[in-house]
Amino acid sequence: MKQDCTRAQLKPSMHFNARLASTAVDTLILHATVLDSIDEVEEHFCAPHSQVSAHYTIDRDGEIYQHVLESDCAWHVGESEHPDGRTALNEFSIGIELVNKNDGEDPYPIAQLTSLKELIRELCNRHPITGLFSHAEVARPVGRKDDPKGFDVHALRSELRL
Repeated sequence: MKQDCTRAQLKPSMHFNARLASTAVDTLILHATVLDSIDEVEEHFCAPHSQVSAHYTIDRDGEIYQHVLESDCAWHVGESEHPDGRTALNEFSIGIELVNKNDGEDPYPIAQLTSLKELIRELCNRHPITGLFSHAEVARPVGRKDDPKGFDVHALRSELRL
């Protein structure tokens, strides 16, 4: 696996499937890991029974890790619906995990937020990104997911004009 983001370290997951070459990636989904370290994330994404992954995880110190190629579908959203009515968001989105306990109190450090913004800008240069959403905003049924708790996705969308 060759990384898409040149500054990302590789920690591959086996939980993905091929994305149709004709599918435009136009959506970014933000998650909180609920796990407390990148080692726990890697272990979870590599466990055969977990059946979950994301394209990227950003650790608290700002380090970026890539688990699935952008050309493939990571299994990060589950049952979901885009605000425009499309379903099966894994097919046209990139999942970004932030190492965070998702308890609403664990902070998102500046280094992590800086790397997140840099990664999003890079992704926008590679893909026709038109939307940025939290997992909570797109998961179905409504209320099934609440991540990333304590993260102001609306402010980030406004800042990045997404």
